[in-house]
Amino acid sequence: MAHIDTIQTVIDCWKKGDLDGVLDQLHDDVVYHYHVGSRPLEGKDWVRRFLEKFGAGQTEIRWFIRHWTQDGDRVMVEGVDDYVDAEGTRIQTPYMGVFEFEDGKIRNWRDYVDLGLVKMIKDGDGLPEWVKPLVAA
Repeated sequence: MAHIDTIQTVIDCWKKGDLDGVLDQLHDDVVYHYHVGSRPLEGKDWVRRFLEKFGAGQTEIRWFIRHWTQDGDRVMVEGVDDYVDAEGTRIQTPYMGVFEFEDGKIRNWRDYVDLGLVKMIKDGDGLPEWVKPLVAA
């Protein structure tokens, strides 16, 4: 399977609520920076606990990749994280992600996302006009 196909499998499984399917794509010793700047999650068990909490109550998941490039075992993606959270707020966030593969599994995963934007949306300020073109499908 091509690396981008593995990443798409992660997305498809997440949309279906198939956490085991997501974790099947990860190396046992995965290191996941769910937000670069925050302490990374190390190992599948820690990633599972985080994703269970993060995904709790999410609906209408429309996560997608807009652009991607690959260099060997490293894939960089630009996309949109789009979902309705447990409080009923639609969260739309542009992001960049870096995936590094080992033995066909995601070994390192780094997400670059603006948590300030997420907070602004959750606080009821809505999506700024200048961000709307970045999240349009």
